[in-house]
Amino acid sequence: MKKITMILVGTCLLLGLVACGGDTPKVVMNDMVSLLDTYVTSMDKAENADDIVRIINDFSEGMQELAPRMKAIQEKYPELKDGVKGQLPEEFKEFEVKMKELGPRIMGTLSKMMQYANDPKVQEATKKFQEAMATFK
Repeated sequence: MKKITMILVGTCLLLGLVACGGDTPKVVMNDMVSLLDTYVTSMDKAENADDIVRIINDFSEGMQELAPRMKAIQEKYPELKDGVKGQLPEEFKEFEVKMKELGPRIMGTLSKMMQYANDPKVQEATKKFQEAMATFK
């Protein structure tokens, strides 16, 4: 599970930095951090499998909406890819701090998800989440 979380955090950081269209990288990164914060906060409050499914699905949908924006910025600003390696441009340091704060909280969501890991609805939502994350490759 730690591996999944690290991949998620790294991917989200990369994806947040590689936004698109008329968006600036900062706007999309802010949207990514907001999506992650909502995910973590909602998971903290989840009380049952249905809550977990709703939260995972909402997050997956948010990631799918961000994907095209992120891919376009990645093409426009390839230097932002180095952010995953800890080499963010100075103007993005604020997001690095926010992502570091979210990291342990994201790890905490895994224990909540594990409580409901055998629920078929949660398993199906997790598959959709994995598919959403695969759109960023």
